[in-house]
Order: sequence, then structure tokens, then C-alpha cells
Amino acid sequence: MSAFTGRHCVVTGVTSGIGRATALKLLAEGATVTGLGRSEDKLSALAAQVGAKFDFLVADLAVAGERERVAAALRRARRPVDVFVSNAAEAAYASPLAIAPRDLLRLFEVNVCAPLELCQAVVPAMPASGHVVQLSSVAARFVPNAKFGPYAVTKAAVTGLIDALRLELAPRGIRVTSIAPGLVDTPIYDELSGFTDLKKKLGEQVPSWLKPEDIAETVAWVLSRPPNVVVTELSVMPRGQAR
Repeated sequence: MSAFTGRHCVVTGVTSGIGRATALKLLAEGATVTGLGRSEDKLSALAAQVGAKFDFLVADLAVAGERERVAAALRRARRPVDVFVSNAAEAAYASPLAIAPRDLLRLFEVNVCAPLELCQAVVPAMPASGHVVQLSSVAARFVPNAKFGPYAVTKAAVTGLIDALRLELAPRGIRVTSIAPGLVDTPIYDELSGFTDLKKKLGEQVPSWLKPEDIAETVAWVLSRPPNVVVTELSVMPRGQAR
């Protein structure tokens, strides 16, 4: 029997990239998954593909009212959440002096407020065998260039909150893990204005980026450690990326 059989997992950002790969991996291992995403069409298509062990909630996590709605739905769930994988994120490629205040606010809403508010919704009823996994970024520690500063700050902020959550939940036996990927080939970069030239340069320096499935495998490995083992922090980078 798989270590995931019968476990209820909530994964955010499941319509593409790391979130989708993680949901598929957990389902393949026997878990049931509640996925969160913005596109009802993509979520419905995923549900049709994988079957009854997957359900979903549609929400734009940048909107406070949407976060409140899905948080309330998770609190009302028929069974507690065993695993919460906080993956949904947005990025920006703009210097601290140039980013618009509304864009910076949206980064914080999605990358910091949403993980915290959803943890507040699911953790109180989480069993002692529960696990919270936060997808961070190596940029939280080593800002690659000034234009990634605003994004890096949000990842540093949520990592700090996750560290505090680990301290709070340790007496209950709930494990808390922060995973910091390096360069991953996901659609998040496709939405960054002005990033094309740098992406090409990074591709020359690091020809083979991580795939979303690599991070999904990492999440599954972390979740399947023996009960006496807590992987607190883990960095995962493609060969050729030094930091």
C-alpha cells in the first residue's frame, strides 16, 4: 500500500506547471486531491482526465474575497486535509523602482497572503500526521538580479512565515517543509514582460532546466519520509545552476 493511500491533499495552482504535475503525482500514488486554480475549464478538464479522486475549487487567489470563499469551503470539507501543498504563485520582472504598487500588492496577495490564509483554514483540523509544503524559490536567498527583487521579497516573506509555522506546529506533530526550486521550465516565465532576452541567456548558461515533474517527485519524496523524519528545507536546482 502506498504511503499516500487515503490521504486528502490540497494543492494550489494545479492548472499548469508544478501544481499540475504534483496533483497528478499524488493521485497516481493513491491520494485524493482537491485542486485550486483560476481556470474552471482547465480544472474541469483535469477532473475528467483523472476521475473521482480529484475535485476542485475555482479561485483567483489575488482577490481577498476569493481567498475567503475557498478558505470557508475548505473549513466545511467533509474530511480534514492531511497534506497542504502551497504552490500557486505569480512572478514579476521589474526593478523595485519601476514596479507599479498594484503589481507589487498582487504579488504579496498571491505569494504571501494566500498561503497564510489557506493554512489558517486547513491546519486547525489537520491530524498529527499532517504535512504542510510551501514552494519557495532559491531567489528568496540569492536575488539573481534587481528585476527579480520584488518577486524574491515575497518568497522570502512566505518562507519566514513557514519557518514560524514549523515552530508552532511541531508540538502537534505536523511536519512543515519549504522547497526552493531553481530554474524550472514552467509557464510562469511566459507571462513576464521583458524577460525574453534574459531567459535566452539563462538557457545558454543552464541548457536543461528542471521539469515540473522533477519538483513533483521531490514533493512526493518529502511527504513519504518516515514519521520520525522532517525535511525542513530543501533546495533543488538543475545541473549547471550554481545558486
